[in-house]
Amino acid sequence: MVTGWTQVQRLGGTRLGVWAIKHVVAPLQLSLQRHSGGRLSLTGPAPVLLLTTVGRRTGKPRTVPAFYLREGAKYVVCNVRPPHEHTNPWVLNALANPQVRLTLHGETLDGWARLAEQPEVDRFWPALVQLWPAYRSFRNAGGDLSIFVIEADRDSARSPSAQRQGVVARGPREPD
Repeated sequence: MVTGWTQVQRLGGTRLGVWAIKHVVAPLQLSLQRHSGGRLSLTGPAPVLLLTTVGRRTGKPRTVPAFYLREGAKYVVCNVRPPHEHTNPWVLNALANPQVRLTLHGETLDGWARLAEQPEVDRFWPALVQLWPAYRSFRNAGGDLSIFVIEADRDSARSPSAQRQGVVARGPREPD
């Protein structure tokens, strides 16, 4: 039986799906997660966090929803650039400034992003493809693979009320 989620996963592997995710689904997901404190999601069973990077040219915070895997205090996020698209800005931003912020389940964590080493890629890739099969389609079509491991600082955890009060520390900004 083909479920609605399966149909979404199939659509996500098409050019139209990539456009819809980029211009419609991602902005809606971002808004929904922010306003519900992470309780509501458009992705059904798939885990999504909000990843905030610092713009490599603007120095401004840039937040995107991203699927993730979790291994202890580490979070794994992936981007496979479809062959017909430019590299996702969050990938370039994380490479330029690895200090990132994660928001999930109403909690915000600071962390450091690094590219996964090959043994980690080999270990995480099957679970990432199970989470979002379009990753495999894009990779097989020649898309660039970027898997990041984010080491979260649990001591930096902030509740939504602390965030609203301005208690969120800002990291150093590098020139663009």
